[in-house]
Amino acid sequence: MSLTIIDSNPTQVTFRQRWNHYLVLVAACIGLVAASSLRDNALFAVTPYINTTAGIRALYPRNWLIDTSGDYIFRVQDASRVGFKTTIQVAVQAVSPNTTTRNLVDALTLNRSQLLAGYHPLSADNEFALPDGTLATAVSYNYAAINADPFLDAMPVVVKGFDIISIKRGQAVIITFLADSNTYSDDYNTFNRFLSTLEF
Repeated sequence: MSLTIIDSNPTQVTFRQRWNHYLVLVAACIGLVAASSLRDNALFAVTPYINTTAGIRALYPRNWLIDTSGDYIFRVQDASRVGFKTTIQVAVQAVSPNTTTRNLVDALTLNRSQLLAGYHPLSADNEFALPDGTLATAVSYNYAAINADPFLDAMPVVVKGFDIISIKRGQAVIITFLADSNTYSDDYNTFNRFLSTLEF
């Protein structure tokens, strides 16, 4: 009868193998940091907007479409959004010395209630502080956005809006933010970043 002896000593890890393990972990960490940086650059990339005539400058998201042809200074929209396009708009209106932000809020409410389906004002804050410390009036509201194309069978989208109204140097600046109510909270972060760069 023969006996078989099995050596149970574990394989020894060499110095070089141990350092290779550490280098793989370090390379993986560097890759994660680089990927996170690239993602942040893509998500938070901005384009400057400057209008010296109106005295307005801001940074808006890079891939958004800008329009300056309406009755506003400029409007930017997220063209990649499916459904209702998230919108940020800045308008300027000349006002008399006696005009208050409350007068402008009432005029906007009256106008929108006639133009927008299901328009419903939600709340108003007369002590809204802009990033530069200026006090303004903020109004939130919602309405139903109905597709203008009768051949597309789609349910109306509930849009949530937010207006900031401030009077400076004889003109009212009206900043409007519109987004689908389902994505409003996420899109509001984009609006906040825009607002922190806005100068007027």
